[in-house]
Amino acid sequence: MPDPYELAPEPLTPALPGEVVLSESEEELIDAAASDLFLQAMTCVRTFGDFHLAISGGRVQERLCMRLMVDPKFRSLPWTRTQLWLATQGAMPPEPAGTEIIDEVLRDFAGIPRSQIHHVPPGEAAHEDYERQLLESLGWRERGHDRLDFVLASLDSDGSVAGIGSGEDLTGGRVVTVYQGGGRGRRVAMTPWFVSGTRFLALLASGEDSRPLIARLASSAEDRRAFDEMIPINGVRRWYLDRVAAGL
Repeated sequence: MPDPYELAPEPLTPALPGEVVLSESEEELIDAAASDLFLQAMTCVRTFGDFHLAISGGRVQERLCMRLMVDPKFRSLPWTRTQLWLATQGAMPPEPAGTEIIDEVLRDFAGIPRSQIHHVPPGEAAHEDYERQLLESLGWRERGHDRLDFVLASLDSDGSVAGIGSGEDLTGGRVVTVYQGGGRGRRVAMTPWFVSGTRFLALLASGEDSRPLIARLASSAEDRRAFDEMIPINGVRRWYLDRVAAGL
């Protein structure tokens, strides 16, 4: 006897380079990404004794940080064992308040010691100074495990990720570079080569503003190849999309 109920087909997720988590709404997207961040933090603290987290500025990242502060299920996140890095900083003209708000929220409410919140220092040699900080901090780990544990980022309007421009210092082994592109002025950002070493790269995209870029990436093999530079080695790259950004 045939089944009287028709099963609705699963929505087709965009063909993006990496795993795709599709959520009904931005709220669900934030919850999914926050849950993965929480699990990764707990695992890394158990394994290494600390958790290296890099965040780029942005509206969705800001909301996710607030969720981590107020949702009881994330209350035990080991903030005192967290080393917080800003993936990009110093755009001229000044970038939206994303990085500043994230810094203030996590500094004031999470209880991260100030010595464990790492800003890009001022000066012409900022990228070299920041690179030195990163390498010294990660250098306490056993060789081979000296990499970021989680990078939380979003797509920028120029197609870069967290201000990270493709093609910058890919073969030079640099960790941090000065990037100038997309009409956004000078900014210091981690390089694709360095980000490709992270254990978990979380890419957030929600709403109408993200839809054209997601559609372009899904339909253009050439555009997708630009993201191949940031495929985590022995790690996870996961996209978090809501239905609007996915064009559904």
